[in-house]
Amino acid sequence: MGLIELFSEGFTRVTETTEGFVDGEGFMGALILSGSSEEDSKLTRKYLLTVSPEVELGYGEIIRRDSDDSTFRITGESKGSSPEMATFAFRQFSAEDYSLVTSTLASIVITDGSSTVTLPAGSEFSISRTRIGSTATAADGTTVLDVIGNKIMLAISSLKLTEAKLSALISKIEGSPFLSVTYPDISGTVTADFLFEIPKITALEFDDEGVSDWREISLTATGKEVSG
Repeated sequence: MGLIELFSEGFTRVTETTEGFVDGEGFMGALILSGSSEEDSKLTRKYLLTVSPEVELGYGEIIRRDSDDSTFRITGESKGSSPEMATFAFRQFSAEDYSLVTSTLASIVITDGSSTVTLPAGSEFSISRTRIGSTATAADGTTVLDVIGNKIMLAISSLKLTEAKLSALISKIEGSPFLSVTYPDISGTVTADFLFEIPKITALEFDDEGVSDWREISLTATGKEVSG
């Protein structure tokens, strides 16, 4: 009997949407505590998850343990394959504690009308408003600003996405730079059209085959409409 069979328990994939968390496919795996880290006085436990080779898990994916509803976030896949001495094939992923208490209002959803990309909850972003208008110099030398309205500027930084989500997002922007965005604002949840620039991405991890992880993704977009 192998490790997965001996210590296996049920897990369920969890996807975050604007309407809450939705259960996905289930799978079996063996989860063991591998360590912990402390940041800003918050202790986060780290785990090693062993699964069958056919189980695909992406960076940032959320899973729930069925036995006690504890939730975890995948932080990467361990390099290497099953050792020759192993009597069964497996793959391993690193994971950490993750709380679903995070408000879905912290999520930003981008869509082209046919499919959506939901950014991870808690993604760092900023919203600013810039004046749209023309300037002129009066007879006395002072500058006069004729304001037409304001445009919203959306900037998202330090974003971490799976390769699949990043590819989908770039494909949407290249296909139609005007995309609909649902985002949190001081007035509540807002949905508006934005003109997106191609994302700036940084490769932070490499393996023998090249880039294995894309991080520090930056997005900038300008609101399509001019408000009064």
